Amino acid sequence: MKSYAEDMVKIINQEKKKKEQQKNDINRGYAEIFYNTVKFERKKLCHGEFSMMLPVFFDMMKKPTVILKYGVEYCPDFVYTNEEMDINITFSFLSCEQIGTDILKVQQELEQDIKEISNNITIEKEILNTKQELPIIQFVFPLQIQNDTILEVIFLFLINCNWVLGTFHCPFTQKRDWINIVKQMLLSIQLEN
Repeated sequence: MKSYAEDMVKIINQEKKKKEQQKNDINRGYAEIFYNTVKFERKKLCHGEFSMMLPVFFDMMKKPTVILKYGVEYCPDFVYTNEEMDINITFSFLSCEQIGTDILKVQQELEQDIKEISNNITIEKEILNTKQELPIIQFVFPLQIQNDTILEVIFLFLINCNWVLGTFHCPFTQKRDWINIVKQMLLSIQLEN
């Protein structure tokens, strides 16, 4: 038999969680991230192909810096980053001829590729759907790079017969704050016609 006190604690915890989620709704224009209030705005990205809610401090990384950071072979088409360049989001365009158009098959193949990087990582995966009914494949996992661990989010969606392959990186110590924000950012993607 439940007591009145247990019910009250449950209600209070639900209200706290609800307030926390409302506080970090990027569609309101800001969120609390790593003890700072971060402003968000809708930005047109990748030569205006689509728009997305991003932190206002994200700017496009200059091409020489992109090449230096990622190498020539793995260089993304677009990188948006903070001033310290420790939090960034990347986008690369791939033709459907390269990987097909079946989203579930592409999800399986991408998951296999991720597991080849490190077979002992735990991968969280899901398919998100934006308001425009745009399906987005998302994988979330920790990635060890040299002596640091980062939060790696890989995502993929289809635009005009091209796949957009993207990544989001931040220090793993900031996972708790960024994990929900990244999902909101992906769900905010709107195709620009």
